[in-house]
Amino acid sequence: MGRFARWRRMVRTQQHRLRAALHRIEEPDPLTGPAPSLNRIDALVEGFAAGQPVRWSLGGAPRPLPGAVDVAAYRIIEESLADARRHAPGAAVAVRLRYDAEGVTIEVRDEGADAATPAGEPRGVRRGLAGVRGRAERVGGTFFAGPNPGGGFTVRAVLPAPEEAAE
Repeated sequence: MGRFARWRRMVRTQQHRLRAALHRIEEPDPLTGPAPSLNRIDALVEGFAAGQPVRWSLGGAPRPLPGAVDVAAYRIIEESLADARRHAPGAAVAVRLRYDAEGVTIEVRDEGADAATPAGEPRGVRRGLAGVRGRAERVGGTFFAGPNPGGGFTVRAVLPAPEEAAE
């Protein structure tokens, strides 16, 4: 039993290290281009708009965000758009970004017919949404994802970035 306990601790330690390595905020790589940032949301939305109608709107006064929040927001939108493309191909998608005194709220809503994958598995079971939840929670934010009453699916993240911290 002692050997088994030591082995189990070793496996858990390695598992935690691997998860930490996988979840680190990505550093910009000068060879692959600029760092992910909400300053590049136009290009992100435009890239997904090929073959799927995507529109985005902005509320509040945009301002610089702390680096980790900026990267997390960009990646949340990116993963949510990819999820909409996978699970609701061709459906209209709306991206809403709202800045307020407390931070930024991201909402990505598709008008797909249902909340299931082609295999009939609910969206929440997939790793994409778990990754989005993890990104939001790592910067102290909250996350919600679920089907819309009239069809489609919504992903919503609220990320803290108080105005005082950005100055």
